[in-house]
Amino acid sequence: MTTPPPPYQPPQPGHGQPQVPPPPPAYSQGGQPWGYETPGAPQGQPGQSPKGFFAALFDWRFQTLITPQIVSWVYLVGMVLIGLYWLGFVVVGFATEPVIGILALVFGPVFVIISLALFRMTLEFYFALVRMSDDVHRGEGTVRR
Repeated sequence: MTTPPPPYQPPQPGHGQPQVPPPPPAYSQGGQPWGYETPGAPQGQPGQSPKGFFAALFDWRFQTLITPQIVSWVYLVGMVLIGLYWLGFVVVGFATEPVIGILALVFGPVFVIISLALFRMTLEFYFALVRMSDDVHRGEGTVRR
């Protein structure tokens, strides 16, 4: 009998392999501190809970980001409102003229999908803008090479 080969072990750093720093942590959906007062200072301990929603909402110094906390809820509300608008248009279409109701029933989903895509892109734009601003503020006071 032969013994099975040992399990694969990735090469250890320093043995001909360049050392690559780990990627930055992914953004969480919670509020993120801006850190205006002390540029370059650590932004808090890992595992530290972000401010609550209402504490961030009434933070008059704007030191906590609230957009990451509410963007998913805004999208959910937008989806519901767009769906209700289409449903109302179908009902009103059938009430006034059945042909309009049938057209709204058939072609309405196309307009709903387009509206959702445009609404989603708008929210993603604002969310990306907030994330970029956060990255810029976190990078203040650090030396770039």
